[in-house]
Amino acid sequence: MIITRYSKQRLAELNLEVEFLTPTFLGGADQNAELRAAPFKNLLRQWWRVACGAKFPDWQEMLCAESDLFGSVQEGCTKVSSVRVHVAANKKELCLSEAPIELGRTRHPEVGRGGNGMPVGNALYLGYGPITYQNGPKRYITPSSKARMTIVYPRIHEKTINTVLQYIHSFGTIGSRSRNGWGSVALSGEGFNPEPLAHFPTKSLQELLNGNAFPSSLGQENGLLCWQVNNLFSQDWKDYMTVLASTYLTLRTAINIKPQGLQERHILGYPVTNHSVGNWGGNNGRMPSQLRLMVKHNTEGKLVGRILHLPHKLPKRWDTQLGSELSVWQSIHRKLDANNQLQRAGGNQ
Repeated sequence: MIITRYSKQRLAELNLEVEFLTPTFLGGADQNAELRAAPFKNLLRQWWRVACGAKFPDWQEMLCAESDLFGSVQEGCTKVSSVRVHVAANKKELCLSEAPIELGRTRHPEVGRGGNGMPVGNALYLGYGPITYQNGPKRYITPSSKARMTIVYPRIHEKTINTVLQYIHSFGTIGSRSRNGWGSVALSGEGFNPEPLAHFPTKSLQELLNGNAFPSSLGQENGLLCWQVNNLFSQDWKDYMTVLASTYLTLRTAINIKPQGLQERHILGYPVTNHSVGNWGGNNGRMPSQLRLMVKHNTEGKLVGRILHLPHKLPKRWDTQLGSELSVWQSIHRKLDANNQLQRAGGNQ
């Protein structure tokens, strides 16, 4: 008998429910919302790097191991994926909408006439692109929608896949502007038991800033580098997204930025409007923020808002006259620690 690598004896199968906790801009080429397997498989790859990336001395070895499991279409390195993902939902479970998303306004001190400040929409601040000034949002998957996800994978990777799913449940977001809290998801299913954040392994902030140029582990300094919206007593996703938006806007604008040259605020993500840096790519350079916003379920199944710092080495050259990367991030962490609407996440959160 010929036993292929798809033999049932060598494969494991997981059947999970995915709940969308915030509006999700998960679209096809026409940008209209639709449910596809590819973004979920990409989500698995993203968090596999966080769960396993620290094992590898450089990104080439990491990419080789990732390609062995998830496949590759790189020239000269084409590989078939060992992981298969299928997602589906019926019309009653998955609702689509183009209704306006209103999260209130926060004063932005640097916009408006003469740069004297004006209130800006929190939803627009977090979702510019899929949310526009004039036409409102693109079609999105509404909160409380659900889908079924089936994952088939080699049984020898069972422990790793389960770890990746724990990360996705606690920190994962999907779709456009997902780093800003859109597309927050929760997982459930037979045999899936969410773990407390305190159980996740971490590495020191300094070690990660000096290490790989991609997220390869959760970080810690004086605790897990994750802050949780505190004392809202609400189960409405809008309340958490509103606090996340105002917190992030206030955090960014509290870091002074001069008209010219590299400044401390650039470490939070690049570009910064009207503050381009030539050797960082000018207006065409891109560096995503290491801070990620999300709405999640805690271990009690209640909604919480989270800000996660996923530290890694900057892909750009930093000017140490601004202070070391470590010192700048420590200053940002102190601002988050001092915010009375936030607390460090950990323990049984």
